[in-house]
Amino acid sequence: MQKYDKIYAKDESYFGHTSKQFTTLFSNLDFDSGTILDLGAGQGRDAIFLAKRGYNVIAVDSSKVGLDQLQERVDTENLPIEVVHVDALGYTPPQDLDVIVADRFFHELPNNARVKLLQRMLSHLRVGGYMLIADEKSVLPNLRDTLKKEKFEFLRDKNGILFTYKP
Repeated sequence: MQKYDKIYAKDESYFGHTSKQFTTLFSNLDFDSGTILDLGAGQGRDAIFLAKRGYNVIAVDSSKVGLDQLQERVDTENLPIEVVHVDALGYTPPQDLDVIVADRFFHELPNNARVKLLQRMLSHLRVGGYMLIADEKSVLPNLRDTLKKEKFEFLRDKNGILFTYKP
């Protein structure tokens, strides 16, 4: 995404560190290994946090600049992160996933693409997996409805965070 290429080129830590809410949610998960898809990974703040906790991470983003910065950290720190430069709308994960993270991602998509992408990604989430969406409150109602239709259990639905479990 050209907009973020320009932003990331000016600031290698544009979004800062992983949020306390995010780190708290992942500190309380009932598994300590697995594969996590980070949609809209950007410069990798969430992917790096998760990889350092022992998870294998697939970091997907359309910003080449952000992903190049992430790849440099992956190489330097030997982190278990696969960096994938692709538009998420055309991306298909290579395996069943334990967790899907979309931190400040869905608001960047056109309205008519959000639910379709969420449905497609959910089909790659294993039973017992988690879905975390942190975003602007205005984009959450349709995503929430989709998760409810798919019978996800809500572990948190507050302050712009939907954290769910696939039974």
